[in-house]
Amino acid sequence: MSRVSNRRCCRSTPWLALLFVVLATTTAGVAKQRHGSRTLRVGTSGDYAPFSVTGAAGHLSGLDIDVAGRMGRDLGREVEFVRFAWPELLARLQDGAFDIVMSGVTMREDRAALGCYSRPYVTTGAVLLVRADDAARFDSAAALNRPHVRIVVNAGGHLERVARERFPLAAIDAVRDNASMPDRVLNGTADAALTDSAEARVWQRPRLRVIGPLTHDHKAFLLPAAGADLAARVDAWMVARENDGWLNERRRQWLGSEFSMDASLATRQAVAALIRVRLGLMPAVAAAKRAAGLPIEDPEQEARVLSRVAAAAAPDPERTLRVYRLIIEMAKAVQRTSEPPSPTVPLGALRDAVRRIDEQLVREIRRRPVATTGEWSDAIEPDLLSAGIDASAIRRLASVLAALAE
Repeated sequence: MSRVSNRRCCRSTPWLALLFVVLATTTAGVAKQRHGSRTLRVGTSGDYAPFSVTGAAGHLSGLDIDVAGRMGRDLGREVEFVRFAWPELLARLQDGAFDIVMSGVTMREDRAALGCYSRPYVTTGAVLLVRADDAARFDSAAALNRPHVRIVVNAGGHLERVARERFPLAAIDAVRDNASMPDRVLNGTADAALTDSAEARVWQRPRLRVIGPLTHDHKAFLLPAAGADLAARVDAWMVARENDGWLNERRRQWLGSEFSMDASLATRQAVAALIRVRLGLMPAVAAAKRAAGLPIEDPEQEARVLSRVAAAAAPDPERTLRVYRLIIEMAKAVQRTSEPPSPTVPLGALRDAVRRIDEQLVREIRRRPVATTGEWSDAIEPDLLSAGIDASAIRRLASVLAALAE
């Protein structure tokens, strides 16, 4: 049995500011996170097909709703669905409103700075929907980056950030009524709707055309920073459901066969996604080092990271260490070449976030799926290229990852 809670919060705070609040988490906040040890409080939006959709009488359905129900039963926890609106997500996560968020959440570095992820379970890409009658006028994504072009997007989520980064010249209309977006395009109140390849499949109609994908994104479940132990249990459960095929059956049911993947590919995608999120934190790390008067090269910190990795990968750490030495070189390359943001996040807080990622990444590397260098390259290349890593470094990492199973 599951229950639906309609607790809401109207506060929305930028992620960098929220990070300082995380550092000051109170005993009361921790107690809220522990509320109801037999209850699994699952944050879900109810507005994001096919992951979480609200139907008649408030009934929830979707891929993540199915997964949450099975996960709760298998973990011996009663699922309580807690609704949220996307602009409130990070604030409510920090406030302890959820034990886990299951609503098609895209893995991003700002969210990793405030919490921790499960392993990813779906890969999508941002796409644009335009009227078929406008296909000649809008024949590419670049054609939409013009003044007076109106692009509608769901407010507060990952796709709003994509819209504002990719289409700075266009008029971005961020709306809370996500389901209305295809109709806004069809009735001419918007020229395009920005969504992702999973939701676009639900919205597809004869009078709409798809442009993209523009990005390569991973969906995962999001937990508070203090929820690393639960995240490890969730990951172990997800691996078991990948191995027995149940999770892939749910993907095929809700998303279609093009989103299907076997257990080996799921692990490769997990490794790729976690490396990308780790690298995504590096510009902020560079800014924090610069603010503290520290150089990019920090041999003592590198030694601490490798020592931590070796302990987690015992009793056979060397293969994992080979992977990590390459990842560290990539991280330094990003720090050297990126344009660091304003140094507003403490270096210690960023290193805590990297440590959480490393704990999970080591677990994924230790699964050692049997895969060729080419298969590993196919899995990691989209993520690492987007992080600014050159092709030769990607090939070296793919080769080392392929050797894990030897």
